[in-house]
Amino acid sequence: MTQTAWVLSLSQFFLSLGFMLFFLALELGLAWILFALRLRARRGGAAMLAYRFWVRVFALSLVMGFAAALPLLLQLGALWPGLMDRAGAVIGPLAGMAVLTAFFFKSCFLGAMLYGQRRMSYTAHVLVVGMVALGSSLTAWWVMVLLAWLQWPVGASVDDGVWQLAGWWSLSTGGAAPTLFMLFLAGGLLLALTLMLSLTAVRTLRRPSDEGDRSVFAAGLWGLPVMIILQALWAAQLGRILLAVQPARLAAVVSQWSSGLPEPVLWWSWPTRTASDVYARIFLRDWTPWLGFTPQASIAGLNDLAGLAPPWGLTFFSARLAVILSGLLLLCAVAALWRGHRLGYEPDGLSRGHRRVLRALVWLALGLQLVGWGHLLIGNLPYAVQGSLMLRDAAASVSESLLWLVFILQILVYGALGLGFRQLLQHASRYGVVPVVRHRGHA
Repeated sequence: MTQTAWVLSLSQFFLSLGFMLFFLALELGLAWILFALRLRARRGGAAMLAYRFWVRVFALSLVMGFAAALPLLLQLGALWPGLMDRAGAVIGPLAGMAVLTAFFFKSCFLGAMLYGQRRMSYTAHVLVVGMVALGSSLTAWWVMVLLAWLQWPVGASVDDGVWQLAGWWSLSTGGAAPTLFMLFLAGGLLLALTLMLSLTAVRTLRRPSDEGDRSVFAAGLWGLPVMIILQALWAAQLGRILLAVQPARLAAVVSQWSSGLPEPVLWWSWPTRTASDVYARIFLRDWTPWLGFTPQASIAGLNDLAGLAPPWGLTFFSARLAVILSGLLLLCAVAALWRGHRLGYEPDGLSRGHRRVLRALVWLALGLQLVGWGHLLIGNLPYAVQGSLMLRDAAASVSESLLWLVFILQILVYGALGLGFRQLLQHASRYGVVPVVRHRGHA
């Protein structure tokens, strides 16, 4: 396989994976927010108004996420057959569990959640909404277990070059899986909260706010800084875990070219194999105990990891960009909270400039998730399974012309789906809740 074909195959897979992860994270965050709203909506009021609007957005994101998972499964076998041949005994059951939980939990209870509210008691409907949220969490859990296993293969053993499952408990709860799931959950809640604030700002620009808008606005302003901090903490914990077991990622993040004693952490530099072009440094000589190393420990350098190290520039700068985006997002969230408190959490009083800031929060949150997931996936290169299976060895032999054609079509289709999702959100923000069923004249 040529270099161009390998890059195209990787780009296709990462594009499908990123598209699916975005909607799965949004679905997960909205699911638990809807559960909290439904708990508060025993006698209607603001929580019920907010629930009735956002349950439609949740259903749309669920459908988009489920549709995005189908081409991802096809690409897994078509583009990386070697991965399935060598690690299918682990990947297959995990993918199957994700599909089963999606069908049994979400699909079985989703209809009752959307259409059975007026036919069920308050307690029964709350339980249904909770089961949908649980199903979304279980689906995301198995996906995160699979991604974490590729980063740190625990709970399985290699027999004659083929991975075999050793134990479900160690596979699903060991390694980086729990931390990666908590990070994904925090990211999903962050996406959901920024989307709720953005749509509330747009909706109240066209009509006066109701109790539901004010409830969402206040909860979103307070919840957003909390989720940003929690996501940063979980990201730091994930980095602590992965950097300790992935020497190539550690060398790229720290920018250590020569093996030996740990060097100071560079904050920003130009991609070079020497330290002569460094523009700024943050001297963190005591970072090694944080990863479980001693200051006198020898660290592998990138020069000694030729062919086994991830792309230096993408790994190095994506880690810094994630920190910058987190800080910028937290700054904007605190400013929005301060302004909302001054206004008494009344979104009608927002100026157009503040509304633009709230709308920009969505793109900042989305950019943060893309950069974070990009760093996680790219930092694992050139391995498909860390330390065991090279990605090039798992790739299929496909012509470049076909890969180009599929990649262009993939961009067009995903672009159209993304624009359609955005248009539906704009339609919902303008016209509000559209009835999905009528029973005796009521929506």
